[in-house]
Amino acid sequence: MPVHNAEIAALLERYATLLEIDGANPFRVRAYRTAAHSVRDAPESVEAMLARGASLDALPGIGADLAAKIAAIARTGRLHELDEIEMRLPASLAELAAIPGLGPKRVGALYRELGIASSETLAAAAAAGALHRLPGFGERTERHILKALARGREG
Repeated sequence: MPVHNAEIAALLERYATLLEIDGANPFRVRAYRTAAHSVRDAPESVEAMLARGASLDALPGIGADLAAKIAAIARTGRLHELDEIEMRLPASLAELAAIPGLGPKRVGALYRELGIASSETLAAAAAAGALHRLPGFGERTERHILKALARGREG
């Protein structure tokens, strides 16, 4: 079954988000985000490029290592490194990073400092006023997060 560019890009983006949450080297995170954009914006499918023998490192920002990983995703539909990081970190952390007022760095802090790994534990901590006690979080941010979570439940 073919793996579409959007699916490959989504896996690369998810991996980049979890790397950032985990505190990985920012250059590594950026490389995966760049690769996701390059694959998403490629003029043809990765599958078609591989079928005609094209080198994936011809895509902007993709070197030999990432090209090999993208080819493996196209073959298997999986990114081995993503599977590995999801065994160490809750996969739900990537979804938390999409909440307005948060992002990978803040989610990483919430996870490390308060053990927050789901929207439910985030809502409970915010309602209890635990977030604004952390560096980089104020009462206003805490209120914004509560509002964003409420909108998410409504929608």
